Amino acid sequence: MATPPRGRPRDPELDERILAVTRVGLDAHGYAGLSLEAVARAAGVGKQTVYRRWARKPLLVFDAVFGGAETVKAALPDLGSLAADLMEVTTIQARVYRISGVRDLVRGLLADCLPEPALRAELRARFLRPRLEALAAVVEAARRRGEIRADVEASVVAEALAGAMLFHFLLYADDQTGADDDGDAFGAQLAGLVSRGAR
Repeated sequence: MATPPRGRPRDPELDERILAVTRVGLDAHGYAGLSLEAVARAAGVGKQTVYRRWARKPLLVFDAVFGGAETVKAALPDLGSLAADLMEVTTIQARVYRISGVRDLVRGLLADCLPEPALRAELRARFLRPRLEALAAVVEAARRRGEIRADVEASVVAEALAGAMLFHFLLYADDQTGADDDGDAFGAQLAGLVSRGAR
């Protein structure tokens, strides 16, 4: 049998099958109970097939749960004002954090990534940066509309909003029920505070 050429394109259908199996595994076993070996078995592929695509579990889980950069761009709001756009962003983020198991998943990801500089750098490049850049693009659109001051750093606005939402939901949401009685109010006040502060 001929050896397949190196660098051949990835199979999108196979990628999606692996990602779907990962989501099922997370639902069944949580982040801590998931392994790349188990994902490979459930997807009917060899371990190396998974490892070639996602060398570490956090990378696979981020793709499976949060999607890639194109997913982020497709979700960008454009409602005509910074306040409305940021309100939509906080609403979307709150919806994600309320999904059962997501907060434990994020805690597990952070626990795996924080001790390892190389893994942190890869996660920043592949996942965090596209999301912050997408949010910064919303702020830049407001600048073009004349809504915010020239000295406002869009990247700072993006990090402030995303960081505050992460802090709130990881520390204050109810882990057992997923309930968060003041999450919507928190997001609304945060969006208003950030948009007013940028004027």
